[in-house]
Amino acid sequence: MATDPWHYPRTEFRDRVLRTLLRGGADAITIYGPRRTGKTQFLLRDVAPEAAKSGISVVYASFWQASEPPVTILAHALRTTLAEPGLWTRTRDAWRQMKPKLRVAPMGIGGEIDLSGGAEVGASSAQLDLDDLIGNLPATQEKPALLLLDEIQELASEGHRGFVAGLRTSLDKRRPLIKAIFTGSNMDGLRAMFAEREAPFLAYGIQETLPPLGIEFVEHMLGAQEAATGSRADTAEAMSFLEEVDRSPYAFRRALETMSLRPGTGLREAHRLLLDEYSERQGYNRVWAELTVLHRLILVRLAEGSDGLTGRAALEDMAAELREPVSKGRISSALATLSRRNLVHKVFGKWSIQDPEFARYLRHVERTEEGSAP
Repeated sequence: MATDPWHYPRTEFRDRVLRTLLRGGADAITIYGPRRTGKTQFLLRDVAPEAAKSGISVVYASFWQASEPPVTILAHALRTTLAEPGLWTRTRDAWRQMKPKLRVAPMGIGGEIDLSGGAEVGASSAQLDLDDLIGNLPATQEKPALLLLDEIQELASEGHRGFVAGLRTSLDKRRPLIKAIFTGSNMDGLRAMFAEREAPFLAYGIQETLPPLGIEFVEHMLGAQEAATGSRADTAEAMSFLEEVDRSPYAFRRALETMSLRPGTGLREAHRLLLDEYSERQGYNRVWAELTVLHRLILVRLAEGSDGLTGRAALEDMAAELREPVSKGRISSALATLSRRNLVHKVFGKWSIQDPEFARYLRHVERTEEGSAP
């Protein structure tokens, strides 16, 4: 992968994750981080290259809003890795050190799924073919294969339960030859996958939170800005702005890029332009228009950082806005509705808005329109 001067490597966290997997005995690590906080870049630009340098076979698959079945997505990713030049040589060498029960197919390919037409492949057959592909990855205890499975919470629905159970079985029977890093941005989905009593991946691996970015990230990005444009934003202002955008590398970088394209534009003005563009593309105005007044009041309070929705003062404030009584039960029902719409979720016991950009949009509207609805 080509070097990106704007990418800030999370070297310390990367080393800790790989050390835990390769020498610490963990079979898997699940990393939680809100959307657009750099999870995918961490996997692709930090973890994958470092693991590959050690001769480890790396498979990356993302399930974010995927239109294809997950078995198809993961099978394609596995075949891509297995088809890399020189992999069969590594597979053969690894096979000589493996236990006999771990089957490796000639040419590094085992059980392809025909997706180009003809007879339809059943779900059970596709799952068996996927199991063969996982088994064909070159892996030893010293150099296990590494699966990077991005936005895994997308598989939490009942319709994917068979696939997830089959994947768990495929990984279980190959311990410790296959390691995995899962990422997720929805805590409800992650709990359904890893923490609930009947969760398919219950007690599988350990959980981590993506560390927040700080001054080192700001200095790196301002250095990249200066190298690209000859100008550099003020460090203190940039650090303050990073806090305002919830330490999102995506929002921070886009603002710097906008400043480069529009000389004389400041960080906050650039971010406002981006918010207008992004809210239009994501349909935030439409989302807002479909909500009840109570839903709007709850979202605005969450966007402003309030986690006390059922306290006496909060209930009285919302009742005054609605001009009718508001009970704790009514708030709980409204939160359940917002959760089903993927607008809010619980993070470490506290309700928050799932999409950080939507939260920033609401704060921006509140400031610029003095609390009027978008």
